[in-house]
Amino acid sequence: MDKNDALCLRHIFDAIEQLERYTRGMSESEFASRVMVQDAAARQVRIVSEAAQNISTEFQDSHPKVPWGTITHIHNKIIGENYKLNIPVAWNVIQDDLPLLKQTIRKLMLA
Repeated sequence: MDKNDALCLRHIFDAIEQLERYTRGMSESEFASRVMVQDAAARQVRIVSEAAQNISTEFQDSHPKVPWGTITHIHNKIIGENYKLNIPVAWNVIQDDLPLLKQTIRKLMLA
């Protein structure tokens, strides 16, 4: 793995950990009522997307089971056409999708 890929994986991992800190112990309704947490979460999801976009094609090709296309567009998934956060979608991504991605990224970083 080259240095840039390792750095991008670290950015993804760190962003997910930051999201976990922001939302730890929070319910979806609390998340929906806290605009600053929503903004911070959207920023971290954007970091995940952008870091994934900067991972080399060679690295992506060598790990075809990782859904790179989904990851690179995950920010678009949570932001609607009106540029507002889709709360239920964002909550599901944060609670369900990103913890699984974190496990995958951890394994890639250790390989």
